[in-house]
Amino acid sequence: MKRDLTIIDIIGLVTKNIKLFIITGSVALVASVIISLLLPVYYKSTCILYPFNPEAIDPRNVDKAATPYGTTFDGDRIMALAESREVQNAIVEKYNLLSRYKIDTKDPIAGVKVREKLASNMTVSENSFSAIEISVFDADPDTAAMMVNDIVAKVDELNKRPLIEVNRKIFESYEQIVASKYQDIDSLQQAFDKVELKTAKNRSDIFSMEMVSAMSDLKAARKSLELIKSDFSSINIIQPAEAIAKKAKPQRSIIVLVSVFATLALTFLVLLIKAFFKISLENEKQQTA
Repeated sequence: MKRDLTIIDIIGLVTKNIKLFIITGSVALVASVIISLLLPVYYKSTCILYPFNPEAIDPRNVDKAATPYGTTFDGDRIMALAESREVQNAIVEKYNLLSRYKIDTKDPIAGVKVREKLASNMTVSENSFSAIEISVFDADPDTAAMMVNDIVAKVDELNKRPLIEVNRKIFESYEQIVASKYQDIDSLQQAFDKVELKTAKNRSDIFSMEMVSAMSDLKAARKSLELIKSDFSSINIIQPAEAIAKKAKPQRSIIVLVSVFATLALTFLVLLIKAFFKISLENEKQQTA
């Protein structure tokens, strides 16, 4: 009669090999504890922020801004900047990460390796409240916080750069217009002298008409440029990064539990396969007998 592996067989398999489970579990427990203690400790620091609406910080369009906060596209831009090569290079240089991460400077791809290591110790994500979280893991909690804040500052700088550049070009163009108007006035002055238009009132009226529009545009452009160059931010920092002494990783308890469970499961699987083959051989013997 053919015999199958039953629940009773499985229970008996466990009870008969209880000592084996205790030994393998104990070995896994000790080994995982030792390994987890040898792993480097990392601390996590996080900054939470929202991007501002670009129109809300642009003096030319501030009246048109419906809300001070940006859209999903603005958030995506901030996240892309945070993970950009320029931001990575700035952090690598400032904190000498080649040395910090123990990467050989003579390696031809040392730059690639250090950026990959930084990326693995850094997360940029959007939380459930649509806010952007920028986090860094480091062996020193103070360094982790400083790195995050420097990343945020660099992102803010890059995010403002196009706006500053556009307003600078507008101001320079109006400066050129005003200079051109002054040249036109000189020409008019010479023309008036020739036709003997010498009354101050007439000259003043004509000069004012020539200059009022250009000077008004220049004044507006100068004000916009001064505002845009002032100390302002294109992002609203809800929670700045700060040093947190709580260890973020490795999570030693999880490592130990997973290791012990995996070892016991593997031991049980090996015993189960062994029992299955044993029953299969017994069935084959009965059929040939």
